[in-house]
Amino acid sequence: MNYKSLAAHNAACNEIYRQFQDCEAEHPYRRLVGYCEHIHQAMIKCIKEQREIRRTESARFQRRLKMMKPSQSEKVDEPKTKRLKSENYGKKSCKKEEDNMQENAVNDIVDGREISLQEQEEHDELIDSNKEILAIVDSDDESFTFPPDEDVSDMLDEVQYSGSFPTVTDRYFTPYYKMDAQSLGNDTCIWIHSNRICMLSLAPSHIILQDNKDIQKVDFKVSNKLDRSLNKVSGKSKHGAQPLQTNSNICTILCKDGQTYVIKCYIVGKLVEVNEALSKNPQLLKKLPHKGGYLAIILPNIKFLENFKQSVSTLTHDKYIEHIKEKENKQQ
Repeated sequence: MNYKSLAAHNAACNEIYRQFQDCEAEHPYRRLVGYCEHIHQAMIKCIKEQREIRRTESARFQRRLKMMKPSQSEKVDEPKTKRLKSENYGKKSCKKEEDNMQENAVNDIVDGREISLQEQEEHDELIDSNKEILAIVDSDDESFTFPPDEDVSDMLDEVQYSGSFPTVTDRYFTPYYKMDAQSLGNDTCIWIHSNRICMLSLAPSHIILQDNKDIQKVDFKVSNKLDRSLNKVSGKSKHGAQPLQTNSNICTILCKDGQTYVIKCYIVGKLVEVNEALSKNPQLLKKLPHKGGYLAIILPNIKFLENFKQSVSTLTHDKYIEHIKEKENKQQ
């Protein structure tokens, strides 16, 4: 069920729906890892509550219709003898019910007296036991002495943690690297999420990051007829997404020193979205992926994803570290 469309037409839930839309628009990457899930759950809860209210109102309306319908005894075409018989039968049944109610009332009074006596006895026993417990507790409190303030230590002082907590990207994504793609130093990182969705960014060893170059423009228009920023998808299967091959261009990075770097996809799949914030602020690419320094989100083809991981030119994080160390040793 599409809760978004339901919320858009519900006055009580429209405000929550607008907050959900704003959250997804402001956090195009974080929404993929559940950043806006609490607003989404609130929207679903609101829709369900409104549905229950409508069901209740509908049930009340049905009961009113039944009450407005004429009863069988009020029908004009019913024979008089049949109606009299039904009335006499009703009087007899009512009399029997009254007699039964009187007998039940007498029995309830007798049972109630017995129960009240038992409850009174149990209540008295409970009070006596509570008094004994309170006496024991009071005696324990009198014998207990609190330690002096000098002996009290702060619990936080006992905790020693010198490490750093992992980021969202480090927790949920596994990095793979392509080195010297298209040109020397054009290193690319492909982050694969636990749900197999992929994120494309520059590797830490990319020449732009190493030399701290000024980025003039990140252009997602890869040809005269194809603009990656115009990619629009819908549904779980990402209908309307631009297809990607291993040699498909994602964008072109233009630096102020005149150097250009073409970023390839390296994965067969569908383009979910590109980081449009880079068009307004290209320097954002120098930041970490979870802070906006990513290029694109890709839905890979599962059949070709394993081939990408096992490719000779694809480096895992450990092999990437070894490669960087070897490269530094050669330069020295």
